[in-house]
Amino acid sequence: MTHVHVNVGLLQDKLIDLLHPDQRGLMRNAQLSRHVHTLSLKPGVFQPQGIDIHDCACVLVRGVIGVKHDFEGRDALSHFYEGGDLFLTAEIDPMYNKQGSYWWIYEEVEMILLPLKSKAWKRDNPQLASALNVQASLMAAYTYQQYINNLGLDRKSHSLNWLKSNKRLLTLVPRADIANFLDISKSSLKTFIKTVFNDG
Repeated sequence: MTHVHVNVGLLQDKLIDLLHPDQRGLMRNAQLSRHVHTLSLKPGVFQPQGIDIHDCACVLVRGVIGVKHDFEGRDALSHFYEGGDLFLTAEIDPMYNKQGSYWWIYEEVEMILLPLKSKAWKRDNPQLASALNVQASLMAAYTYQQYINNLGLDRKSHSLNWLKSNKRLLTLVPRADIANFLDISKSSLKTFIKTVFNDG
């Protein structure tokens, strides 16, 4: 990991969006580059060996990550992260992780991490650190509620819309994982893919 990254502005923009409008001014004087780390990873299961990922906010600069969970003895894929997405390490942090959640990297990734609860970060930015911790907690709850809501929608309509919007992932993610993610059979997925590509 390194401490300087040319894309730190991408993380800053995402964190500004995360904050309540009344709190965004707190970001004005924050020097993120003193606290962020970058991480590059090749495809496969994310292995945090020797890397402290506790309570980090991350932005994906490039690549694709799928979030998988142990659900009734099988892996369930709940969502993806792509370039530009903001996400939290809490979902795979052993301290909080009750579902055996882990990241599966489908395409080589580069990410920027900000340790939200590090002593140095909280010392240098006490008000901002407090505000981001609250907003990160709200984001975590909302993110998963959004995926739960998607599964409760009309499955065919949701699947077709997702496939139309994510054609690039069809070249990266195994069909079995996409069917798992959409909670449909492989035969249904095949039919839906044909529909999407025939409709242009």
